[in-house]
Amino acid sequence: MSQSYSPVVVTHQDNRKFTVQIGRHRLTTDQPVSSGGEDAGPAPLDFLAASLGACLAFYVHQFCAAREISHEGLRVEVRYHKVLSPSRVGGFDARVVLPADFPRQQLPMIERVARNCPAHNTLALGADVSMETEIGVAAERAIDAGALTPRAKTVDSHR
Repeated sequence: MSQSYSPVVVTHQDNRKFTVQIGRHRLTTDQPVSSGGEDAGPAPLDFLAASLGACLAFYVHQFCAAREISHEGLRVEVRYHKVLSPSRVGGFDARVVLPADFPRQQLPMIERVARNCPAHNTLALGADVSMETEIGVAAERAIDAGALTPRAKTVDSHR
């Protein structure tokens, strides 16, 4: 059984800049200057890497806190590389940096915990993506009257 969450809503600001509304949080995404943006925020794919890093850090932190193991200085670094045809992230390289006094016998468990965070599982195992395209509310009345093409829905699954 899956749990559904409130939608993340993305709206255009200007140029290549968008506002991302996640609950009561508001973020900005933009393109780098080299791609015609203003670099006013992370690029969209940076958010994927950030999600993976934040999820890994959270799960490792929780593991350490539950066992009263020092997590002072815990850091997660994530790099990604793009590939073409189709354009996408080809891979992520995540590095969990633990404190110098971290007990070495706990390393296998930390690796297991990190590999089981939901972001890692989603990226490693894939997720279905359902996408609808539709014309705004004003035009929807015209669709009902038969003047325009109705919205289209697709589901992508590449597993």
